[in-house]
Amino acid sequence: MTISYNLDVSSSSSWTFLRVIFRWRGSVWKSVFQELITWTICYSIGSLVYRYLLAEHQQIQFAALAHYMDERMEYIPLTFLLGFFVTIVVDRWKNIFANIGFVDNVAFYIANYVIGNDDETRIAKRNIVRYLCLTQVLVLRDISIKVRKRFPNLDAVVDAGFMQPHEKEIMDKIDNDFSKYWVPINWIFAICVDLRLKGKIAADVLLNGVLNEVKTFHINLRTLCNYDWVPVPLAYPQVVFLAVRVYFLICIVSRQYIINDEADNKAKIDLYIPFMTQLQLIFYMGWLKVAEALLNPFGEDDDDLECNYIIDRNITIALSMVDQTSTDIPEQIRDAFHAGDKPFYSEEAADMPVHALVGSAARQGVEHEKEKVKMVPRNNTTDAEATNDSTSSLKFSNSNNLSKRLKDRFSSRKRSQSLSMHGLESGNAQNNFKYSSSTPVSPVDPVNHHLETVREEDTTSQKSTKSSKST
Repeated sequence: MTISYNLDVSSSSSWTFLRVIFRWRGSVWKSVFQELITWTICYSIGSLVYRYLLAEHQQIQFAALAHYMDERMEYIPLTFLLGFFVTIVVDRWKNIFANIGFVDNVAFYIANYVIGNDDETRIAKRNIVRYLCLTQVLVLRDISIKVRKRFPNLDAVVDAGFMQPHEKEIMDKIDNDFSKYWVPINWIFAICVDLRLKGKIAADVLLNGVLNEVKTFHINLRTLCNYDWVPVPLAYPQVVFLAVRVYFLICIVSRQYIINDEADNKAKIDLYIPFMTQLQLIFYMGWLKVAEALLNPFGEDDDDLECNYIIDRNITIALSMVDQTSTDIPEQIRDAFHAGDKPFYSEEAADMPVHALVGSAARQGVEHEKEKVKMVPRNNTTDAEATNDSTSSLKFSNSNNLSKRLKDRFSSRKRSQSLSMHGLESGNAQNNFKYSSSTPVSPVDPVNHHLETVREEDTTSQKSTKSSKST
């Protein structure tokens, strides 16, 4: 069944959360109750063994083991695993519910596009929507435990009125091992084409509209089958289910309150029940139970889909739409608002404020509503000027940035200069002297700098050649 709590949260108040938290059916308390009690009992047994049955040296070893395990609890990424897993499961659940199948659209088309009130036409219209519901029953009884218990075999479907005995014989004669969900849909297509040939459907476009709605209904049911045939890969739920339970199994040892004075992890306060770990178990295990409940919404949990109700609703409403109410149209008279009257409220609701849903900028400049606004052609030159300004500013900015980078690049470099003169006589020490210095290199253009370097090298080479010749 589906637990509804929307009325409890219809208004936001300080006590709203209390009305939701203290509900039992479908609640987190009901989901984790058994796990919480079992874990608390196991923890208490471990605590008694540690305190009263272990020797002193064994207690020290137990404390070291608890400290080792507690420091490495973060190795199990529960939040990461549960977050992704619950997201996948909730997305599957939403898609399953969106494709559960309602016959209203097809019934609207059949009731208004198929013309005639004779017995043959009425029977055809009723059978079309009945075949739709029969298809839904055949699909849901294969994927829903509740529907399977209601219709354990095809004879139960016949006894319930969704299928006639001769129709069951036709289905039994179909010799294949695959599901026969398609058979009633095939009958619907054949009946609709026959109605078009007999003139009961006025035009081909109307026939196409009916068949498209039938096809959409069939696609929805086929999507349900696909989700049932191909679940989430088994390894993923195994990892998540095992990780959460192993985590709290380790907590039975790692979260024990250490009482040995020699232990480095001696507890500053001695509590027999670790209520903080119990809260952690409620939250993480409750988070996991959400995924477990939504993983297959066709079961018998509190929040599983009410498939039997949907079947009953579809067959009842569809037959009423195509037969009982298709021609029962009220007499057309003038409505009560033709004179411009406003809608009425009850006395209790008449004084309730109604906040108009208007655009956020609709009230801007209300005082100028009645002023005359002069309309002029748009000035395109402004766009060109703005474009040119932005382009030139961009180029100037890029040029400045390039110049700055070049300055930063070359300002720290220094050119080493050395000058040495030798006398004509190598033995004369007074005629020999050397000079060297480092001169900062001014930031220049790299290309010009390279050309200057080449010129200096050529000049030096020429001087060396002349000196060698003179020598």
